[in-house]
Amino acid sequence: MATIELEQNEAAVSVVAVPFESQGGETFLAVGTGKDMVSSPLSFTCGYVHIYRFLDNGRSLDFIHKTKVEAPPLAMLSFKGKLLVGIGADLRIYDLGIKQLLRKTQVVGVVPTRVMDLQTQGSRIICADQRESLTYVVHKEQENRLIPFVDDTVARYTTSAAMIDYETTVGGDKFGNVWMLRCPPKVSEVADEPGGGLHLLHEKGYLGGTSNRLDIVMHFYTQDIPMAIQKTALTPGGEKVVFWAGLQGTLGVFVPFEDRKDVRMFQQLELALRTDDKPLAGRDHLAYRGYYIPVKGAIDGDLCERFLLLPNDVKQRIAASIDGNWTPSSIEGKIWNMRGLYAF
Repeated sequence: MATIELEQNEAAVSVVAVPFESQGGETFLAVGTGKDMVSSPLSFTCGYVHIYRFLDNGRSLDFIHKTKVEAPPLAMLSFKGKLLVGIGADLRIYDLGIKQLLRKTQVVGVVPTRVMDLQTQGSRIICADQRESLTYVVHKEQENRLIPFVDDTVARYTTSAAMIDYETTVGGDKFGNVWMLRCPPKVSEVADEPGGGLHLLHEKGYLGGTSNRLDIVMHFYTQDIPMAIQKTALTPGGEKVVFWAGLQGTLGVFVPFEDRKDVRMFQQLELALRTDDKPLAGRDHLAYRGYYIPVKGAIDGDLCERFLLLPNDVKQRIAASIDGNWTPSSIEGKIWNMRGLYAF
C-alpha cells in the first residue's frame, strides 16, 4: 500500500504507532533507524527516529521529520500519550515537536548494556536488557522522573518479554530458556507510593544494580530460542495461556494450573515417567530441562503426554503409584483436557 525508501544507508530497527496527547490524540507512526549498521560485531554511526502521519485511512504515509539520536533505538513504545524510546542503555520519553521530537525526561544507564524490548502497564515500565535480564522502572508524573527500582540477579540474554500482570513478567533468552520473574509485593507497593519518588532515588544500590531484586517464579529449558511471547487465549472463551514462538519454528504453550489436585497428579506423573519412560539415548530428563538453571515451577507436558503411548500394564502401575485413586483412563482424560480446553 505504501513503500518508503530510507536514505543515507539507514536500516529500520523498530516501529510503533503512537497517539500523541499534544496532538489531540492523533496517531503517528514512529520508525527507529540505524545508520551504517553492522550486526556482528555491532557498529553504527548514529540513529534516527522518523515520524510519519497516516493519510487516506492508513493507506499512505506523510513524512513529518526525523530526530537524530546517539544510537539506533532498538525498542520504542507508546506511553501516556508520548513516545518511550530505548537508546543504547538509556531510556527517554519524547513528545512531538514542530521540527523534531522534544525530549521530556530520561534516565541514563537504566540497563547495563542496551535496551532490547519495552513493556508497560500504568506507570510501570519493563526494560529488557541484551544480556542482563529485566529492570523495572517507575514513572513519577509529579516530578516527570524515571526511576529504576528492581532488577534481576541472573544475567539473561533476553530475546523477548511480556507482562503477565502488573508485577510478573515472562521472557525468553537466546540459550533457549523461558522464565518468569515477579516483583516482590512490598517493593511494588513502595514504588507506587504517591510523590516524586525521592525515597527510591536515595536507596543504596546493590552489586552495581538497583536496591531490590526480582523473584524467579518459573524456569524451563525449551531447546529453541523464544523470539516472541505473549499472554493470550487460544480457544474461544478459553483461559489465557502463555504462548511463545521459537526461532526454529517451535510453537509452545505454558498452561496455568487452577486445581492443586491436578498439580499433584501431574507432578507425580512426571516423576514416574522419568523412570518408566527414559529417553533412548539415556539422558537424564531433569538435567535436560534444567540445562542452564534448575527447572522450577513448570511441569513437562511433552513428557506427560508420553503416558498415552505406554503399554497398558505400565499405565496401571503408574496410576497406582499416584495419590488420589487415579485410573489410567482418568489420567488420559486430564491430559486431553489440558490440550482441548487451553491449547488445541
